[in-house]
Amino acid sequence: MSFWRIALHVAVWLCVYVFWLAVTRQHHPTLTIAVSATAVLVSSFALAVYVNSLFLVPEFAGRRRWLGYVISLLATVVVLDLAAVLLIQFIYDRLWGADPLRYGFWFNMASDGFGIAAHLAAAMIVMWIARVIRRSASTQPSAS
Repeated sequence: MSFWRIALHVAVWLCVYVFWLAVTRQHHPTLTIAVSATAVLVSSFALAVYVNSLFLVPEFAGRRRWLGYVISLLATVVVLDLAAVLLIQFIYDRLWGADPLRYGFWFNMASDGFGIAAHLAAAMIVMWIARVIRRSASTQPSAS
């Protein structure tokens, strides 16, 4: 992967981070907790995207082993979701103490899991569109 492609990926994830920090800031009692929790969540989104595209798709989908792919993808989302929720709860406990306004473990699992799945789906759509554009650009005759 080229430097510019890596820089593009980093820029996209930074934009995702800034967006979610702005959207969810009011749901956290302090800016430090908001910054930390958002970093954990966006990291789980990115990890899901890269595990899927770098490992799961080539291993399972590329070989048309769809059941293995779906099971592995679900397991990846659940593990990342659980890790994110537990880490965010740890951050809250260390920086704020027991938070009576905490939404609850299962609500957080559901909402964060949905967020991981949504970002994974969005990334897959963006990568598909990029592939289509790249293919159509490579088949266009060059103007000389």
